[in-house]
Amino acid sequence: MHVREIIEALIFSANGSLPAEDILKAVPGANAGDLDSYVSELNRMYEETDRSFRIERVSDGYQYVTREAYAPYLKLLHTPVRLSMPSLEVLAVVAYKGPCSKQAIDSIRGVDSTSSLKSLLKHRLIDIKHGKPLLYHTTTRFLEVFGLDALADLPDLKQFEEVFREEPQGVPGEEG
Repeated sequence: MHVREIIEALIFSANGSLPAEDILKAVPGANAGDLDSYVSELNRMYEETDRSFRIERVSDGYQYVTREAYAPYLKLLHTPVRLSMPSLEVLAVVAYKGPCSKQAIDSIRGVDSTSSLKSLLKHRLIDIKHGKPLLYHTTTRFLEVFGLDALADLPDLKQFEEVFREEPQGVPGEEG
């Protein structure tokens, strides 16, 4: 067996992102540089043979992802996670300000966030750090879903402030 194929099998068998440290434990003598090299080599092979997928580094590990061109077909079979605007607001607060309490989230938003928190917990995008008070934080699944290696990869909030300052008030085609 070739180390490259062992790495491929490990990532393929994972449910979600497989941490690099787990791969390195299973492949004696390999290091992080080797791992990146083997993943690059696998991706080159997939590209050359016009495969519908590739391996991407996500969160603290690697996972298979489908190429964008195949998204319309996947949408016919799989229902993507749909989040309401309030849930997205809560998720943004937790991602940028977390870990934080429900009281802090409610204070920032100015409304009760119970329903949104339940939805985000159900989708495993956030989790609870137990203690007093309970603190909400993003999960590895959040990083995977949004294609991030770490929370530090989130866009800078200052970028949003600039965009919103430049946008005209109101949205074309909307009344009221």
